[in-house]
Amino acid sequence: MYKKGWVFLGIAGFLALWSILLFGEGYGYYNSILNDFLYVSFFGEIVKVTTVDELNTYAYLYMALSLIPAILAVYLYRKFLKIVPAREFN
Repeated sequence: MYKKGWVFLGIAGFLALWSILLFGEGYGYYNSILNDFLYVSFFGEIVKVTTVDELNTYAYLYMALSLIPAILAVYLYRKFLKIVPAREFN
């Protein structure tokens, strides 16, 4: 039974790191400086961006999508805490 809890913790850790990665990539796009145009990698596709507003749109999408794995990570972490009891130290 404890092995299942530790698997939940491992998956939660992976999802938390993925969420941080997505948020960081979106934050890197937010309010970047454009000279003429910029090519942005959006989930594997190369997109040509010509305005700052268009670039901010991609930044907002990344930042909003980072909430999904973050919420799942918190949920799986709470399941881990219910399955694996904490030790009491005296």
